[in-house]
Amino acid sequence: MSAGIPLVKDVMRREVYLVEGNDPVSRAIGIMREHNAPLVIVVDKLENGRILGAITERMIMRATYNPDAMKAKTVAARIPRISSSASVAEAARLMLENHVLALPVEEDGKIIGVIAVEDVVQAMGDEFFSKIRVGDVMSRELVSIGPRDTVGQAIALMREHGISRLPVVDGGKLVGVVTIHDIIIKVIQPRQRVTRGEYAGEKLRTLSHQVKDIMTTDVIVARPDEPLSTAMRRMLEADVSCLIVVHDGRPVGILTRTDILAPIAALAEGERRAISVQLSFKVNNLSESDKEQVMEVVERFLRRLGESVGVGYLMLHFKEHKEKHGETHMIHCRARLNTDKAHVVGIGEGWTPALAARVALDIIERKLVVMKENMQKYPYAEELLSRIAAEI
Repeated sequence: MSAGIPLVKDVMRREVYLVEGNDPVSRAIGIMREHNAPLVIVVDKLENGRILGAITERMIMRATYNPDAMKAKTVAARIPRISSSASVAEAARLMLENHVLALPVEEDGKIIGVIAVEDVVQAMGDEFFSKIRVGDVMSRELVSIGPRDTVGQAIALMREHGISRLPVVDGGKLVGVVTIHDIIIKVIQPRQRVTRGEYAGEKLRTLSHQVKDIMTTDVIVARPDEPLSTAMRRMLEADVSCLIVVHDGRPVGILTRTDILAPIAALAEGERRAISVQLSFKVNNLSESDKEQVMEVVERFLRRLGESVGVGYLMLHFKEHKEKHGETHMIHCRARLNTDKAHVVGIGEGWTPALAARVALDIIERKLVVMKENMQKYPYAEELLSRIAAEI
């Protein structure tokens, strides 16, 4: 591990917020809003209690829409802990692999703090991000919604695709953005305070209200060709969780805090291999055998390319489709290769994670060959062309 990578204990937050398992979810929501807490730890009892899990904003969306009735232990999920002596690169890796934006920090078996995505990003500094372009790491698979669609439809899309924000598009043009945070503070939480405070006597928004009623219209955007460091400063200064990436006024991608983690997480394995591999799964009933088979596919892919592909990272994200064969869901894989010589994306589908990965990586392999601007950069092009011709 590079000596220049900061440690978790140097950048973590020392505040730890707890709720009991039988407390209502509304209590956790209130703590997050009041203290801007990235997560709340759920214990069986406050005094020396056993940890049951943790709650984040994204997890709250899995609950019913009566947070006063839903118990915290029902929503809480197990989140991996990280040692205070680990590097922020290792924290980034754990966040990516577990689809969380914060981790509890432990020391001598006790939770002593929390580290969030923002802490990891700020720890790395502008110099690290200035060498990366927004287009290299942004997500290009945009899921959007219209301004006249309902809040309920927005929630359904977020759940289906495992995302926490949606660009609002009207006539192909970006007109706003709606996030989980917007829904919680503008729809869910106000209903708990209907008889008091700022909402007393007001007509509260419901899930049937239109997205335009709660969306943010002053959208902070980025360009695909600008340095990631510039976009990151804009994101932090505006205190937003994502930037919509636009070209000629039209959304072409989205840059989230999770996207920014990938190049940091690559540093966790930087000294062990030229290409760091990061796997991210949103697949039910995933076995260790499934993961091992995916890594076998990845290792074969990297061996074929050899050292000439450069130094960087390969990120594979898996999720389930609704399409099923019996009880088996179709698996979607999005693979992204980012190195000092190549920035390529491949998308594949299959009935197992390994098959989906193989399709996605084959697409990347072919792109490296057929893209004219890259043909002369890769000494293995002739070899790959011969292999592809033999397969046809």
